[in-house]
Amino acid sequence: MYGVGERPFELVRGKLVSARIEVLAQLAKFSREEQALRPARGKWTPLQVANHLYICDGLILTQMRRVQSEENPLLPAIEEDSSTFYEPPDIPLTPEVVLNGMAARREELYHYLSTLPAEVWRRPFRHPEWGQCAFYQLIDFLIDHDQLHAHQLVAMKAARQ
Repeated sequence: MYGVGERPFELVRGKLVSARIEVLAQLAKFSREEQALRPARGKWTPLQVANHLYICDGLILTQMRRVQSEENPLLPAIEEDSSTFYEPPDIPLTPEVVLNGMAARREELYHYLSTLPAEVWRRPFRHPEWGQCAFYQLIDFLIDHDQLHAHQLVAMKAARQ
Protein backbone atom coordinates (compact mmCIF):
# COMPACT_ATOMS: atom_id res chain seq x y z
CA MET A 1 0.00 0.00 0.00
CA TYR A 2 2.79 2.43 0.85
CA GLY A 3 6.56 2.51 0.96
CA VAL A 4 9.12 3.26 3.63
CA GLY A 5 9.01 6.89 4.70
CA GLU A 6 5.65 7.56 3.07
CA ARG A 7 2.72 8.78 5.14
CA PRO A 8 -0.33 6.66 4.30
CA PHE A 9 -2.76 9.51 4.87
CA GLU A 10 -0.98 11.72 2.36
CA LEU A 11 -1.24 8.92 -0.21
CA VAL A 12 -5.00 8.38 0.22
CA ARG A 13 -6.12 11.91 1.02
CA GLY A 14 -6.40 12.87 -2.65
CA LYS A 15 -8.58 9.86 -3.41
CA LEU A 16 -10.83 10.61 -0.44
CA VAL A 17 -11.15 14.25 -1.46
CA SER A 18 -11.78 13.43 -5.14
CA ALA A 19 -14.50 10.91 -4.32
CA ARG A 20 -16.26 13.38 -2.02
CA ILE A 21 -15.94 16.22 -4.54
CA GLU A 22 -17.63 13.99 -7.12
CA VAL A 23 -20.56 13.44 -4.75
CA LEU A 24 -20.85 17.17 -4.10
CA ALA A 25 -20.60 17.96 -7.81
CA GLN A 26 -23.44 15.57 -8.59
CA LEU A 27 -25.53 16.91 -5.71
CA ALA A 28 -24.99 20.47 -7.00
CA LYS A 29 -26.70 19.51 -10.28
CA PHE A 30 -30.00 19.33 -8.40
CA SER A 31 -31.89 22.50 -7.60
CA ARG A 32 -32.72 23.12 -3.95
CA GLU A 33 -36.26 21.90 -4.64
CA GLU A 34 -35.03 18.79 -6.48
CA GLN A 35 -32.70 17.92 -3.59
CA ALA A 36 -35.73 17.37 -1.37
CA LEU A 37 -37.95 15.55 -3.90
CA ARG A 38 -38.39 11.85 -3.27
CA PRO A 39 -38.11 9.97 -6.58
CA ALA A 40 -40.49 7.21 -5.42
CA ARG A 41 -41.97 5.86 -2.23
CA GLY A 42 -39.22 4.33 -0.11
CA LYS A 43 -36.45 5.89 -2.22
CA TRP A 44 -34.04 8.52 -0.98
CA THR A 45 -34.02 12.14 -2.01
CA PRO A 46 -30.66 13.52 -3.17
CA LEU A 47 -30.36 15.30 0.17
CA GLN A 48 -30.99 12.05 2.04
CA VAL A 49 -28.15 10.44 0.04
CA ALA A 50 -25.85 13.21 1.27
CA ASN A 51 -27.10 12.80 4.84
CA HIS A 52 -26.46 9.07 4.60
CA LEU A 53 -22.83 9.78 3.68
CA TYR A 54 -22.53 12.12 6.66
CA ILE A 55 -23.87 9.41 8.98
CA CYS A 56 -21.68 6.75 7.43
CA ASP A 57 -18.54 8.86 7.90
CA GLY A 58 -19.30 8.98 11.62
CA LEU A 59 -19.88 5.24 11.83
CA ILE A 60 -16.67 4.47 9.95
CA LEU A 61 -14.70 6.85 12.16
CA THR A 62 -16.01 4.99 15.21
CA GLN A 63 -14.97 1.70 13.63
CA MET A 64 -11.53 3.08 12.75
CA ARG A 65 -10.98 4.08 16.37
CA ARG A 66 -12.07 0.63 17.48
CA VAL A 67 -9.60 -1.08 15.13
CA GLN A 68 -6.85 1.08 16.60
CA SER A 69 -7.81 0.41 20.23
CA GLU A 70 -8.68 -3.31 20.16
CA GLU A 71 -6.86 -6.40 18.97
CA ASN A 72 -8.41 -7.72 15.76
CA PRO A 73 -11.99 -6.67 16.62
CA LEU A 74 -15.02 -8.08 14.89
CA LEU A 75 -16.70 -5.01 13.43
CA PRO A 76 -20.40 -5.12 12.71
CA ALA A 77 -21.60 -4.38 9.22
CA ILE A 78 -22.45 -0.69 9.15
CA GLU A 79 -26.10 -1.40 8.50
CA GLU A 80 -26.15 -3.26 11.84
CA ASP A 81 -24.80 -0.12 13.55
CA SER A 82 -27.50 2.18 12.24
CA SER A 83 -30.91 1.84 10.63
CA THR A 84 -30.16 5.13 8.86
CA PHE A 85 -27.73 3.25 6.64
CA TYR A 86 -30.62 2.13 4.45
CA GLU A 87 -33.70 3.86 5.79
CA PRO A 88 -34.19 7.50 4.85
CA PRO A 89 -34.45 9.70 7.94
CA ASP A 90 -37.84 11.16 8.79
CA ILE A 91 -36.36 14.44 10.00
CA PRO A 92 -36.51 17.46 7.72
CA LEU A 93 -33.13 18.10 6.14
CA THR A 94 -31.77 21.32 4.70
CA PRO A 95 -28.81 21.55 2.33
CA GLU A 96 -26.99 23.83 4.78
CA VAL A 97 -27.31 21.44 7.72
CA VAL A 98 -26.34 18.36 5.71
CA LEU A 99 -23.43 19.96 3.85
CA ASN A 100 -22.03 21.60 7.00
CA GLY A 101 -22.32 18.28 8.82
CA MET A 102 -20.62 16.44 5.98
CA ALA A 103 -17.75 18.92 5.93
CA ALA A 104 -17.25 18.88 9.69
CA ARG A 105 -17.38 15.09 9.91
CA ARG A 106 -14.96 14.66 7.02
CA GLU A 107 -12.54 17.14 8.60
CA GLU A 108 -12.71 15.15 11.84
CA LEU A 109 -11.97 11.98 9.90
CA TYR A 110 -9.04 13.61 8.03
CA HIS A 111 -7.59 14.92 11.27
CA TYR A 112 -7.80 11.49 12.87
CA LEU A 113 -6.17 9.76 9.90
CA SER A 114 -3.41 12.37 9.70
CA THR A 115 -2.32 11.58 13.26
CA LEU A 116 -1.82 7.86 12.68
CA PRO A 117 1.68 6.49 12.09
CA ALA A 118 2.22 4.27 9.05
CA GLU A 119 2.58 1.04 11.02
CA VAL A 120 -0.99 1.12 12.36
CA TRP A 121 -2.57 1.31 8.90
CA ARG A 122 -2.16 -2.47 8.66
CA ARG A 123 -3.87 -3.27 11.98
CA PRO A 124 -6.24 -6.20 11.51
CA PHE A 125 -9.96 -6.42 12.01
CA ARG A 126 -12.63 -8.92 11.09
CA HIS A 127 -15.84 -8.19 9.28
CA PRO A 128 -18.86 -10.49 8.88
CA GLU A 129 -18.99 -9.98 5.10
CA TRP A 130 -15.40 -9.08 4.15
CA GLY A 131 -13.57 -11.53 6.40
CA GLN A 132 -10.11 -10.67 7.73
CA CYS A 133 -9.10 -7.13 6.73
CA ALA A 134 -6.58 -4.39 7.43
CA PHE A 135 -7.31 -0.87 8.68
CA TYR A 136 -6.54 0.82 5.35
CA GLN A 137 -9.41 -1.15 3.78
CA LEU A 138 -11.84 1.01 5.76
CA ILE A 139 -10.48 3.98 3.80
CA ASP A 140 -10.96 2.04 0.55
CA PHE A 141 -14.56 1.45 1.62
CA LEU A 142 -15.12 5.19 2.11
CA ILE A 143 -13.78 5.96 -1.36
CA ASP A 144 -15.88 3.23 -2.98
CA HIS A 145 -18.93 4.27 -0.99
CA ASP A 146 -18.69 7.89 -2.13
CA GLN A 147 -18.26 6.74 -5.73
CA LEU A 148 -21.29 4.46 -5.46
CA HIS A 149 -23.48 7.30 -4.25
CA ALA A 150 -22.09 9.74 -6.83
CA HIS A 151 -23.27 7.26 -9.48
CA GLN A 152 -26.61 6.99 -7.69
CA LEU A 153 -27.02 10.77 -7.90
CA VAL A 154 -26.16 10.70 -11.62
CA ALA A 155 -28.87 8.09 -12.18
CA MET A 156 -31.38 10.08 -10.09
CA LYS A 157 -30.72 13.22 -12.13
CA ALA A 158 -31.00 11.32 -15.42
CA ALA A 159 -34.33 9.85 -14.32
CA ARG A 160 -35.69 13.37 -13.68
CA GLN A 161 -34.96 14.52 -17.21
